Amino acid sequence: MPFERPADALLELLYRESVYKLGSRVWLHRRKLSSLGFQYLAVEALVREHIISETDAPRGSEVHSTVYRDRLFTIFYPPGASRADAALTPSRDAGRVLLTWKDIQEMLPNPPLPLFVVDLGLRFVHVEEELTKLKLQIAMSLSVVREYLWDPHLALTSAEPGFMEWTSDMMGHHKATITQSKPSELLWGLDADKVIILRPDAPQPLTDEDVVTADAFLIGGIVDKIPRPGLSRMLDNLVPWGVPRRLELRGSILGVPERINRIIEILLKARYTYHGDVERAILSTMTRKDVVSRVYGEIVRASQGRGRVDWDLYRELRRWLPVRKKDFLEAAKKAKVEVTGVEPVED
Repeated sequence: MPFERPADALLELLYRESVYKLGSRVWLHRRKLSSLGFQYLAVEALVREHIISETDAPRGSEVHSTVYRDRLFTIFYPPGASRADAALTPSRDAGRVLLTWKDIQEMLPNPPLPLFVVDLGLRFVHVEEELTKLKLQIAMSLSVVREYLWDPHLALTSAEPGFMEWTSDMMGHHKATITQSKPSELLWGLDADKVIILRPDAPQPLTDEDVVTADAFLIGGIVDKIPRPGLSRMLDNLVPWGVPRRLELRGSILGVPERINRIIEILLKARYTYHGDVERAILSTMTRKDVVSRVYGEIVRASQGRGRVDWDLYRELRRWLPVRKKDFLEAAKKAKVEVTGVEPVED
């Protein structure tokens, strides 16, 4: 059975080779190495086609460690005095090769499911500022996919000729799928049976079971600086067997992140970090702007035109929403609502 995540595939291969201390002969981003560890190493190997060889790795210090199969695996990176057993190495500098990027790839799902599909068929409706934001969100989507899976799990469909060049300055070197094909053509060819179409006006919310069992998620490549109500419904026609779902938080879409990369982050967190818990994934992904937006809606609803709310509403929201007093006051000011009662001392 294949490993879904590159980190697990790499750790299994290192375990088989009895390599427990890994260094690097290629430049790596130290902060990413510290936080993502073997996932970052595995993706770098896959994307840049590196190998792991028994060679003289530069001495370094421990930047990450994890336990796999009851063994401790450690990553070392300069500066430092510790020596690793093997190193991530460019193919051209191979010593005694222990494993290659192809070995890692062979242990990963083929086809690369779950697949996150961003359809670009409506790119033409955007103004220039929206296109710039769309490009940035696509690049950030690739980054977040790499934290959990790797490039082939992101697909950009309905991409006109020249799209790869248009995004190359932000996406850099990658192995994501960019195709002129429609989503249905791509997904049918990959045997993606359960497809979730994400749009904010879908009739039903995304469930915990949906996020864990789906083969693919279809997201519209739309950046709405200019509101275009109902535009996302066109996604339903792109994959006839797809199931439309909305991301909601306790019965409302208000405050749920809307950017493409944030949506993909929610799906990945729900599936791989929170065991299907969509609400926890949303809450952990919300920005302060998202929180204030949600609090604004809760204040408007609670005030019911009276022009005031009590601090007790803040205490109630604090039980489940990452809201601070200044967020609550900012939202109340926007709603033109007075906050009364006993102010809490926390924050």
